[in-house]
Amino acid sequence: MRGPVWAMVTAGIGVLMIGMLVAWGTAYGMWLDEIGPFIDDAGSAPAAPTIVLPGLVVLLAVVLIIGGVVTAVTTGPERTAHGR
Repeated sequence: MRGPVWAMVTAGIGVLMIGMLVAWGTAYGMWLDEIGPFIDDAGSAPAAPTIVLPGLVVLLAVVLIIGGVVTAVTTGPERTAHGR
């Protein structure tokens, strides 16, 4: 029984990671909208960070979700030996 439970916990962690990244992306987007008018066209402002790192975290979260759900669905109840 522990296998499916931990698989679903793993999938839940993946869902939580995606939710946190969505919240971070929303806050970052709002920050860029607010600072946008202060960036001049001469390029004196530092470049915005790329989406590569959050994208990799999302890919890892998706792998956690898929792996957790597949493991939970395909793992049956554990069999225990009843004596010898």
